[in-house]
Amino acid sequence: MRIGILGGTFNPVHIGHLIIAEEVYCRHGLSKVLFIPSGLPPHKGTYDLAEARHRYEMVNLAIKDNDHFEISDVEISREGKSYTVDTVEVLLKRYGINSDPHLIIGMDTVCELPSWKDVKRLSTLCRIVVVNRPGSDLNNLNQLIPILGEEKVREMKRIQVEIPPIGISSTEIRSRLKNGLHTRYMVPQEVESYIKRHGLYKP
Repeated sequence: MRIGILGGTFNPVHIGHLIIAEEVYCRHGLSKVLFIPSGLPPHKGTYDLAEARHRYEMVNLAIKDNDHFEISDVEISREGKSYTVDTVEVLLKRYGINSDPHLIIGMDTVCELPSWKDVKRLSTLCRIVVVNRPGSDLNNLNQLIPILGEEKVREMKRIQVEIPPIGISSTEIRSRLKNGLHTRYMVPQEVESYIKRHGLYKP
């Protein structure tokens, strides 16, 4: 079994998240991809952050028609801040040491890794799959060598997944909603309906 792990605030979940998960799933022959909405993200503020129950339900709606996508409440059901190393440890206990977890992160997150809790230990618990855009410089990963070691960084370069430019972000979607603009085709239709029904991200 190979399990993909895609965490984030998903504030809100959008088409880009789904494309990333599907691309890594296909490229690495994963058994499934777990979407894990964060509770209290340690590297992001809570301003403009929708309640966890809303973010969870939006992800649930977005992935329900994909048999190899699943959602987990492992972080939003846990008190305190959501640290990835703790989440991976929980998943290893749940799925077993042979689950071969693949942690999916964006290239823009690489610069944050040195500040993550127990990132060296995290790198021993899972594979780290970096999703990058065309033209991204993989040599940026070299900054992690003093922390993770050359072997791990070589692995990250080898298993990285390049995706086409998407140009959609949760920040942009929230901004559009605040300004009364549509988000059709940026988020799944059921997610858009959920946002409207619950009055999320209004001015």
